[in-house]
Amino acid sequence: MDYKKLILNRKSVRDFKDTSIDTKHFSEIENYIESSKKLLPEIEVEMRMYDFKDCYEKINELAGYNGFLIQAPNYIIILSDVKEGYIENSGYIGERLILKAEDLGIDSCWITFKDSKSIKERLNISSDKEVTAIIALGYEDDRNSKHKSTSDRLGVEEIVFMDEWGNNANVTELEERYLLDAFSYARMAPSSLNRQPWRFIIDGGKVILAVKTDDFSSDYEGSIDTGIAMLYFSLIIDTTMFDLKWYVGSLNKDYKIPADYKIVGYCCI
Repeated sequence: MDYKKLILNRKSVRDFKDTSIDTKHFSEIENYIESSKKLLPEIEVEMRMYDFKDCYEKINELAGYNGFLIQAPNYIIILSDVKEGYIENSGYIGERLILKAEDLGIDSCWITFKDSKSIKERLNISSDKEVTAIIALGYEDDRNSKHKSTSDRLGVEEIVFMDEWGNNANVTELEERYLLDAFSYARMAPSSLNRQPWRFIIDGGKVILAVKTDDFSSDYEGSIDTGIAMLYFSLIIDTTMFDLKWYVGSLNKDYKIPADYKIVGYCCI
């Protein structure tokens, strides 16, 4: 898979045709996810696919922006064991799933929700795992579609710091460390309300990820955004340099991070 091309072409679709995706494509997506790298492989997850008729009416008021669920021919539900970092892990897996779907010509959209228990009850899901992600899948009905330009993305120099917060990195420094591509694609990660909440600090052989916390996004959405940013950075490093591992959690070091940001993870480079 050409991850760089997939990331650049990535879009969130709101209007879908009625055409269901072929079950063989779901099997291909499922097999790909099962064999792919996870953020936290020790956390067990499972995926379930639903048709419009088996899902939409049951969860319409429980999921979607302000309780209005996007009408799509298919939905994938991700369920996960509840352990430290499990939401970030589901964001990482869910976005990887979306990129694989895109590779198969299938469009998608993340669906927000608030209550795992209610979703499970409505869909008659008998599982100890919690619902951690809902993703709409199908084929875009582009008659009324408008896609947001990526030109308003923050530049690499605005999201990457050297040693501590406020000491902005420059392109030359990042090129010398062979990290420019990884940060350039990480900045393309989708986020709730396009907040672009992530910032990175390079501390010697570590890259620290900090995410903005505010009233415009829930803790759940922030954790999903974290997992996606980790995936994008990891995909580029994995395919161009070496197998990268992220660690979820903070570090006992003062990086002069503002009060409305928090460290959510780090990796070694």
